[in-house]
Formats: sequence, structure tokens, C-alpha cells
Amino acid sequence: MVVSLSLTLFTIIGVFMQWLLKFLYQSPKAAEPTENEGPDVTLMAPYPCNAIKGSRKFRITMGLRKLDMQNWLTVDKNYMKEHDIRHSLLRDERKSVYECLPESRDACDEVLELVSDFLCERYPSMFQMKRDGLKTEIHNSKTGETFVFGGQESGMESLEIAVRMAMEDLNVLMQNADGEYYLAASATLFPVGWAVKQRIGWTIAQIHGPVPQWKEKIGQSVNKFFCRLTPESPMERSNYFMETKNLNEGLGNTLFRPDGLTEQEPGPFMDNILLRRERQTFRRLPRTGALVFSVKTTLNTLDELPPDQLGALATEIQSWPEDMARYKGRDIWGQAVLDYCVQQGITS
Repeated sequence: MVVSLSLTLFTIIGVFMQWLLKFLYQSPKAAEPTENEGPDVTLMAPYPCNAIKGSRKFRITMGLRKLDMQNWLTVDKNYMKEHDIRHSLLRDERKSVYECLPESRDACDEVLELVSDFLCERYPSMFQMKRDGLKTEIHNSKTGETFVFGGQESGMESLEIAVRMAMEDLNVLMQNADGEYYLAASATLFPVGWAVKQRIGWTIAQIHGPVPQWKEKIGQSVNKFFCRLTPESPMERSNYFMETKNLNEGLGNTLFRPDGLTEQEPGPFMDNILLRRERQTFRRLPRTGALVFSVKTTLNTLDELPPDQLGALATEIQSWPEDMARYKGRDIWGQAVLDYCVQQGITS
């Protein structure tokens, strides 16, 4: 009874804190900084992830909600270290993280326009734009980089420029002759169990083929959602995984996981088990009609989770059916996570 009341109290506090963080993140001063007095956005906490619900009965859903358009793309304290990793991956693992099919060129140009306009308006103390006829120049005051595109002066592909400025991975989805959406362009630098060179050109159904219950439960709904999405109705959703890592593994190896998240046994410390969350957004490009799909990855150790979220996590991972549990690697890290919850006085 005491544990139940405590968890209820923690849940109320957790929901309030999540609301407060989003309120502060969206406060007028943070949302409309000026070059002289705006806050240093690279010192801000990450945009708060949606709370884990703690559902006792597993059900695969899309979990869509209206996009928080003011925070379509976000910048936070992890920007600089992740920027360096992204730069290295584009140089050393390019075929695994980046490819644009020829038919996606116009859509990629439009993605760059949207990304650059958004970043310069949302974070003007960090990104500044100059236009001269068809030529556009974007300066990143934090990294010192300047990107030029438009006219005859583009030295880098549009989607690459966009993903070098943003923290999000960016993908372009287009519709094929059969009415299915497929991956026409992708800058996925922080993948989970796949590489761009393997799946470029694949339909969404093919990409999700390994996911248990996806085809039967939501496959048709996903394609209908893509078909109905309009420029005026952008949406977002959240997803999470558990990830195991080596004791002294660098952040780059933790984020870049084309071979999967749980190929190793977790080490002796709980820091070797991470909660990996994705914030996914979907927008219809108004000019070309393609879709831009963004993914922002956030990592947390279990001791960074408030008690209500730790309890919700324990509840959900025990609710997974066997096929989903195998897919998510619960046999590798599950008992360690549940034991940790018990040690913290949390029962699901």
C-alpha cells in the first residue's frame, strides 16, 4: 500500500516536472532569443522526451500526436560533441549513413530550405543567414562553419548540409507507383540495427519487416497516415529501446549502432545499460509533396530516470509478448534492469 501510494505521488510529480520542463523550454525568452541577449542554446537541457506510460497490456500503436512545431528541430547541450561525431561518420562511414536517390533531389533541396529557415529563426544567436540572389549562406557561430547553397555555388548536397546543422537525422519518403512510401533519401547517422546502404529504396513495410506484429497490426494504418498527411498537419511520436554497451565505449560507438543495440552482454555496472529514446517527426513538404521524417536520439542511464519513469519502464518491459521481447533483446538486459528497480525500492 505504501509503495503504491509512493508510486502514485512520484507519477504526479513526474508529470508536473515534464510539463514544467516543456514550459520552460518554450518560454518566450528561450523561444525568441536575439543575437545579443539570447541564451546559449548549446547549454540547454535536451527537449523533454514523452513519459513512458507504464502500460500493463502491450499493444503496438503509432502513438501519434500533433507536432510541437515551435520545437520541430532542437538544439541542446549535446550539440557540439554530437556534431563532431556526425562529422566523423559522414567522413568515415558515409555509405552506411548517407544516400540520396536521384529522384529525391528536389525534395532534399526543399528539406534544406525548411531546415535552414527554421534554425535561423528559432536559434538566431547560433545560425545566421545571408541571401544574395539565388545564393544562400548560413553561418553556424558555434562551429564556425559556413554553408553556401543555391545557384551555382553549392559544394555539398542539400541533405548533408541540413544534417550537419541539425541534431536530428533526416529522411525523405516518397510514394512509388504502387502507392507505398519508400526511403528515397536518408542521412541516418545514429541508426538502430540497420545502415542506409542496406535499406535505401526500401518501402516502409520492408524496413519494418523484422518488427513483430507491425504488418498485421499497423502496417496499413501507417501507409494511410502518410497518404493523408498534409503540410498543415505535421505529427510526431516517440519510441524507446534499451541499449547495452561496453564499459569504456565512446559516445560515437554508442550512438552509431548499425548492427543492433544488444549484441553484447551488459557489463557489471548499470551504466552499461541505457535507455535510448527517439523523437520522430513527420512533415509533408509543400512544394514537392514528399515527406520529411526526422529522428532525434537521446540517451539516459537508469539512474537519471525519476522513480515513476523507472517503475513505468519495469511495467512495460514485463508486458511485452515473447516475440517483441526477443526483438528488443530483453533476455540480455531484462533481469538486470528489473533487479535494479527492486534495489531502488520500485516494484511494477
